[in-house]
Amino acid sequence: MYIAKVIGKMVSVIKHEAYDNKKLLIVKRLDLDMCPVGSDIIAIDYVGAGEGDKVLIARTPGLAQEVFGIKNAPICELIIAVVDKINLSNVSSM
Repeated sequence: MYIAKVIGKMVSVIKHEAYDNKKLLIVKRLDLDMCPVGSDIIAIDYVGAGEGDKVLIARTPGLAQEVFGIKNAPICELIIAVVDKINLSNVSSM
């Protein structure tokens, strides 16, 4: 799992059936300092997130089957929570 920020949405009329009736959002992965890292990613929204929200992304093999009941779905990233607050204490660089 990782934290990301929703930076946009993707609209697609023609897509794999696993994506039917699913909201696709573009997210940017964040480090623990809430700074953007890496490339933009497309994730399926499971919780009603919106642009600007910080979210928790799950990336687990078989997650789409477990959550949506879709076998062999090409779904890699799933937004599972909108993050309200993060508390870090006693964190030091390794």
